[in-house]
Amino acid sequence: SDAVCERTELDAIRFANEMQAEYWSVSAKTGENVKEFFSRVAALAFEQSMIKELEKTAGHMAQIGAGNLISM
Repeated sequence: SDAVCERTELDAIRFANEMQAEYWSVSAKTGENVKEFFSRVAALAFEQSMIKELEKTAGHMAQIGAGNLISM
């Protein structure tokens, strides 16, 4: 029922807040927010990878592919 779904979603939001995590409402059935969710996961993974790379290089600089240097 709609009430059960709403309560479940509110519980999920509360749980995510307690964990200091993001909450995403997605639907495999309709495709709602699926692309956006995976883009966000990829961006977070890339960010963590770059932070680790920058922390281990002298001067905290790294290059991504043939692009410009980035610094922390």
